[in-house]
Amino acid sequence: MKIYTLGTSGGTKPYKGFHHTCLALETNDKLYWFDAGECGAYTAHIHGVDLLKTRAIFITHPHMDHIGGLGNLLWYIRKIGIISRDERLKGKNIDIFCPCTESVDAVMTLLKNTEGDFICNYDHTTHQIRDGLVYQTYGSAGNFAVTAVHTTHMTPDIQGHFRSYAYRVECEKKMIVFSGDIRLEDFEHVLPEHADAFFIETGHHKIEDIKRSLDYYEKQVDRVFFVHHGGYIMKDIASAKERVNAVFGENATLCLDGMTFEI
Repeated sequence: MKIYTLGTSGGTKPYKGFHHTCLALETNDKLYWFDAGECGAYTAHIHGVDLLKTRAIFITHPHMDHIGGLGNLLWYIRKIGIISRDERLKGKNIDIFCPCTESVDAVMTLLKNTEGDFICNYDHTTHQIRDGLVYQTYGSAGNFAVTAVHTTHMTPDIQGHFRSYAYRVECEKKMIVFSGDIRLEDFEHVLPEHADAFFIETGHHKIEDIKRSLDYYEKQVDRVFFVHHGGYIMKDIASAKERVNAVFGENATLCLDGMTFEI
């Protein structure tokens, strides 16, 4: 599988070269998005990622730095298909998963007043997520399954439902975890005992504290990928890389916009 880091900034002031959180996973010739911050679709396209492979979009929580580019992503998918006369999506469906479906509904309302009333020859289906398995499909590379696990980044809604989640992804016999926005104490229940890769945000945590928490909760992670950066990372990348190397060694990567990883 390939994982693309298409936006690696957290929700802070703009920093040159960084855009809001957006990642995508490609497997079985299909594309799955994890968060849809600003410019994610643009960055994907200019780096050669085929947006028409999109099958599902998983939003961790409805803060702007995680969902602000959703409308643009959906718009680009339609536009690229029309311009290229590529009908691979015809008759298919793009699933959109989000804890707060009204946010997705608002995006779809906005799109309905764009070119061609956003009429597509494929469907969009919105799903409200709760803890547990939310998506599963099978292909030549094996099972692809996504499980939502709540975090305490956001307070629950008035009905007591969680509004922020991490995602565990089982793909090609590997376990990948996308943290979303997370508190360090959430590591205990969000992370399985072993993960092949952990995409963890630095926007609310120091590198050293992430390492201490992984050790404290006795979680084995083969490769750590830092995303959703705070200002202390983005204003001095060289120093941040030195900190990562000092604390984690070779099994950790400080991600930047436009990177591709083979997992």
